[in-house]
Amino acid sequence: MLKRVASLFNCGLVVILLLLWVVWETSALPTSVFVVHCEPTRANPVMWIELTKLVAQAEARNIPLTLDFSPQWASMILADETKIALLESWIESGHEIGCHHHGYWGTKDRGSTWDGYTNTPLIQIDPEDLKRYQGTMDDYMALLTALPGERVSGCLGTSNSGDDVDYPCQLIYSTRGQALLDAVSQPTNVTLNGCDVWELSHALIASQDRGALADLYLETDDVNVFSVVGHVYNYAAFPDLFEQWFSFLASLDAMGTWRRTVSGVLGARTPSAQ
Repeated sequence: MLKRVASLFNCGLVVILLLLWVVWETSALPTSVFVVHCEPTRANPVMWIELTKLVAQAEARNIPLTLDFSPQWASMILADETKIALLESWIESGHEIGCHHHGYWGTKDRGSTWDGYTNTPLIQIDPEDLKRYQGTMDDYMALLTALPGERVSGCLGTSNSGDDVDYPCQLIYSTRGQALLDAVSQPTNVTLNGCDVWELSHALIASQDRGALADLYLETDDVNVFSVVGHVYNYAAFPDLFEQWFSFLASLDAMGTWRRTVSGVLGARTPSAQ
């Protein structure tokens, strides 16, 4: 009888030690963020299906996503009650709906496609670009705020200072960046268009060597935030890249204790949350 009691005690002790080890391990992890950009030129039924697959894959690994929609995606969603209902369910599951903007001047620098919205005076826009004009940033925000949930964060492409005039003060949290080392950052207070904004940087998942993000994550302490961004079209082309990253995070923290949305982490770490 005493041997049985001793055996049970030892088993219980092992379980307690294992639980303590798990708590110690996960307490040392940096908080991770994953942002999805929904590009203005990819607002179509095929990419919508890919987005639903991406969200399902993330949910299977307890990965909360920050879904940054361009106005073209917002228009597509608002025209379909089924899509609106799905967005509502995603928000209930812990995902965030943010804003994505391709500003006029930044897209000219990068050779990408302007989404048609700007506060830049029309007289400054090249005549051949005026056909893309859709409205001011008030018009932009009217579309984005019509989506379910609250809009407080976004990636508005502020690499060119000429696009600063586009920044809406409603968005108190911002993200930027693509390079590998942009994955590691701390909340930084910046001024955009006269707005007081807290910002994180993120690395583009499709631009990194396989394993590079995981290696950098393991080298990052929990003072920092580790943020990654991907496009829906990246997922459509390389779903294994996303699954590899999601599986890696889940292997370290199955319950998702150290994973947040953009507003989730910045809201907890900045004075604006007080």
